[in-house]
Amino acid sequence: MVRAIMIVEMAGRPAEHLTTALEKHIGTLNEVKDIAVHSIKVSEPREIDIKEGDGGEKMWTAFTEADFECESFARLSETMFDFMPSSIEVIEPSKLSLDMTEVTDLLNNISGRMHRYDEIAKVLGEKYKQMEAQLQMAKKILTVRDAEIVELKGKNDKKVTKKISKRKIVKKKVVKK
Repeated sequence: MVRAIMIVEMAGRPAEHLTTALEKHIGTLNEVKDIAVHSIKVSEPREIDIKEGDGGEKMWTAFTEADFECESFARLSETMFDFMPSSIEVIEPSKLSLDMTEVTDLLNNISGRMHRYDEIAKVLGEKYKQMEAQLQMAKKILTVRDAEIVELKGKNDKKVTKKISKRKIVKKKVVKK
């Protein structure tokens, strides 16, 4: 058996939602059949100092500490990938012995996840480039439209000015008679 303590931290808003989300996330550890949970402690949310211009809403952070046991180091590594802790500390045993199969499985798992994350990052990078290109195109179109509107307003203002001038002239003529 391998005993460990993992700390999972989350940030968000509002504070009540953050606590609920954190409890729900770490609470699923109790439902995993081959893990024995000794304790779970959830901290109170604490306000994060944020720079001005971030929308003015308060941001909060909270963490949970889970003390648990699992059958093997391989299972511990799977749990780590599932819960993405900020940190993890192996409490027992003080020394681990891993056979080649377990080491190979662990390294292949890490490698596979790294490739998936890399693929996601590349796809998101391409989507970002596409959105940036669309944004630039929209800016150009809006700039052209704004110029057209200014030009039309200028023409309409001249027409209105001419009409007003003609009315003044007509009124003056009527007054003179």
